[in-house]
Amino acid sequence: MIAVSHPYTKFWLLSMGLIQGLFSQAQFAKTTQFSSGGILSTNGFGIVVQAHLTDNNEKKSHHVSGYLHTIKHAQESRIKNDKYVNPNPYVFGKINAGGGIGLDYTFLNLIGEKNNKTPSLYWGTSLGPMLGIIKPYYISYDKRGEQNLVVVQDEYIMANQDSIIGGVSWIKGINEMKYTPGIHIDLHVVIEWTQYLTIHRWQNGVRMNYFPKNLTILYQAKNALFLSFYTQYTLGKNT
Repeated sequence: MIAVSHPYTKFWLLSMGLIQGLFSQAQFAKTTQFSSGGILSTNGFGIVVQAHLTDNNEKKSHHVSGYLHTIKHAQESRIKNDKYVNPNPYVFGKINAGGGIGLDYTFLNLIGEKNNKTPSLYWGTSLGPMLGIIKPYYISYDKRGEQNLVVVQDEYIMANQDSIIGGVSWIKGINEMKYTPGIHIDLHVVIEWTQYLTIHRWQNGVRMNYFPKNLTILYQAKNALFLSFYTQYTLGKNT
């Protein structure tokens, strides 16, 4: 049984209430399509699934998306320590690997007239809650006179950067994940076309992920607001 007193449970219950409220306010004809695809952005990559809903106004449409994607800090830069033989690259100053999972509600408006024989162009905006995810980012450190350490970077480690051997497997720390609530907003354009009964959507835009309590990725950097440009491609069929 879910403990409703848990702060993140409350966060998701409020989020689901918001989505349900938007559903009840809009006059949808029916759920017409489900689609899924991939996301590639300037600060990560991910996957998305969508439920598309048709408005009584033919020039408007709506959908609800669920997504999971990685989040990198804009100042991240992978380097190698050539002092060692075949070192793994790592990001100096990175203390956590970041990502996000969430829901958003999208409003789309048709530009021009809809013609089934040619692609349709929409502009839209999305808004919704997300949950930021971080896990410790471990590196291998050469401590003189001792076995190599697997640690997270701190002031001492970074002051002795020359002794950082390199990164370790991303799996390390997977059981130490932490979470923080946030919000997702984006503006985009969508090109939509149908081919062999399959509906293709190519979405491009700019998005903002904001975490009031920070998504701490880089040491002593600003870790609350993440802006990125992205492209998204999905495939779906009429239900």
